[in-house]
Amino acid sequence: MPSPLTPEPPKPKVTGEVQASYLKSTGTSSLETLKGLLSTKYVRDVWTHELRFEVLNETDSVTGRHTRERYLAIEKTSWNFTPRDYLFVRPQFEKDQQSLYEYQAMLTTGYGHQFFKTEKLVLTLDAGAGVRHSKDKLTRERDEDTVASTALNFEWKFRPGGRLVENASVEGGEENTIARSRTALHFALTGVLGLFVSYDTKHDDSSVTADDSLLTIGLSYQLK
Repeated sequence: MPSPLTPEPPKPKVTGEVQASYLKSTGTSSLETLKGLLSTKYVRDVWTHELRFEVLNETDSVTGRHTRERYLAIEKTSWNFTPRDYLFVRPQFEKDQQSLYEYQAMLTTGYGHQFFKTEKLVLTLDAGAGVRHSKDKLTRERDEDTVASTALNFEWKFRPGGRLVENASVEGGEENTIARSRTALHFALTGVLGLFVSYDTKHDDSSVTADDSLLTIGLSYQLK
């Protein structure tokens, strides 16, 4: 039986956020763009499990043709062996209509460090290496190459209900190198509902058509 003076271990905690935005342009072209994001984090003792799923769908409302379509799923399991240091395993899957590949699946493992971890400021950087499996759209051939990856996550709560978030990553191998970034401003409207403005970019050196950038305004819902 634990002593009354022994502090209780922290209870497992699940947090997350759902974001959605819709854009429609008219004139010489008529496009409808839907962008969604789901991110969750589950913390239990020294283990952290993070899941991120993004979807982007742009449709020409005149022809009904999908002009942009992308799906990205990332799961990250971390073992926090000190309060600021961790080892991670990260599987990732992406299907991008503008890429030269039907899909790319990647598994990396590595080390990460939290440089800042306060109530208002968080800065995390990690780096790893692994393998990537790709399927070529034209040849239908499947290839595997070794990859190196690095990711940066920054969050600054600059005022009550307001925060700035920056996520950036680079994954490079023999087949191609992909750089992503997302800069977002969040403003709370209620305890769980918020408004966000984000600017997302993706650069894929395998094809000039794979370069992408998008500015969106939408609503978010906090999972607490």
